Amino acid sequence: MGRRHAGRGFVLGVSLLALLGAGCTPATTTPPPATSTSATPTESAQEREERVAYEAAEKSYRDFRADYRRVLNDGGARDATKVMKATAGGSYLAEATEVLQAYRGLSNHSTGTGSVVYVRGQGYSTDSLVLEACEDTRAVKIFNKSGKVIGRGEQRLAEIEVRQQGGAWKLWSGRGRKVDSCDE
Repeated sequence: MGRRHAGRGFVLGVSLLALLGAGCTPATTTPPPATSTSATPTESAQEREERVAYEAAEKSYRDFRADYRRVLNDGGARDATKVMKATAGGSYLAEATEVLQAYRGLSNHSTGTGSVVYVRGQGYSTDSLVLEACEDTRAVKIFNKSGKVIGRGEQRLAEIEVRQQGGAWKLWSGRGRKVDSCDE
């Protein structure tokens, strides 16, 4: 009986980890300051536009992931936070919210932070782009309400669609998979 409940918590925990590496939505965050996006002498207007978009999308990804991890460590939530809503939407936000609610409902929590090993641009248009991200959460432990470890983090490679919405870039949808290494 305890095994069955622990399995459910583990599945939810693994789903959460998978989601962390997999979603994209239009963002409502403010782009980086102009000082960090000044053009180089050989950079064309198009190249600058792409660079600024990728920088803003990566910031949305990193901000979302940090807040998401914080809320999981705290035991989940009824709803996504303001930071999550500002940096994600679509199926990415919906799935993340389901995991937060499951953690809360099962009284699960986690410890550890993990790290974003890299984020790379993979495709660009003026209203949508694709990021490839690899995250290492092997230091994360997932606990049930009794304090028993029911899961651990992993290394995941994700491809995330990020959409521009209201002048901001948001994680919208994505897919991810477990990998043995984030090395290039």
